Amino acid sequence: MSSCEIVGIDVAVRTLVAIGERVTLTAAYDNTPASRSSLIQTLGRSRRPVRVVLEATGIYFVDLACELVAAGIAVMVVNPKAAHHFAEAILQRRKTDPVDAAMLREYGRRMDFVPWQPPRPELFGFRALTREVQALSKAVAAAKNRLHAVTATRLTPAALIRALERQIAHNQTLIDELVAAALAQTETDPELARLFARTDSVPGFADKAAVLVIGELTVLPPMTARQWVAQAGLDVREESSGTSLTRRPRLSKRGNKRLRQTLFYPALFYPALTAARCCPAAGAFVERLVAHGKTRLQAIVALMRKLLHGLHAMWRNDEDFNAEKLFAQA
Repeated sequence: MSSCEIVGIDVAVRTLVAIGERVTLTAAYDNTPASRSSLIQTLGRSRRPVRVVLEATGIYFVDLACELVAAGIAVMVVNPKAAHHFAEAILQRRKTDPVDAAMLREYGRRMDFVPWQPPRPELFGFRALTREVQALSKAVAAAKNRLHAVTATRLTPAALIRALERQIAHNQTLIDELVAAALAQTETDPELARLFARTDSVPGFADKAAVLVIGELTVLPPMTARQWVAQAGLDVREESSGTSLTRRPRLSKRGNKRLRQTLFYPALFYPALTAARCCPAAGAFVERLVAHGKTRLQAIVALMRKLLHGLHAMWRNDEDFNAEKLFAQA
């Protein structure tokens, strides 16, 4: 038996269900500051060191995890996909909050415990700004598509066209305001200022793309460049088994869904297109891949991975973009 008290907590929008080993806990707690404080006080009375296992459920786990760490209680935040596959591996047949909490406790018993450390509050605030920019950008793209469709016929009322045009203009104004707020934060925070300067030195990165990348990557724990690529779902997945299963390698599209969505289009895809056009070394990299049989889209995705590796090295070494170093041929 473990020398620590393993506690699994299932986090929902309004409730917390906690199941421990020896510590006596209430059946459910409200996900409010007062109720979370009561839960933490109960855990603090345990005679054994407490380790809490949570699942990364959207944004709702963050306050609890931060408060637990502040109280000196070790926390592990589990990837939801890992928790799902673990539940299948132990043949969990039901899905209720208490069952999920017990599953998380069992995960903490059997798997290596990886402590979670919260990023600085300023980084969370910065990411909130950039994620809203991403959400509004999607809304603008959807509204533009609808506007294009309705203007294809003369039967569309003019009032509808004007309403869509106002919606696009309003959301674009909000995007500009939030990007400006993010840029203002980079001017007052030395670490964000350093990362923005390094990112802005890469060909193809404008203000919006730079703050989107910084917002998503700075809250991640320390990782290698390859782990960044895997988190973004840009790693290549191969499937072959014996003689009956051989599929073409393709992107895994796993990891952090928000990170992948952010990096795929606004933050890395468009900068990669621009870099391929404006940076001779990047363009030559793409053309070499196309000459070796890759489609142009596959070559652009490979350039996205290359740029992500470059950003990792630039942030780590505090260096500006160097095309000769990044695209040096072996």
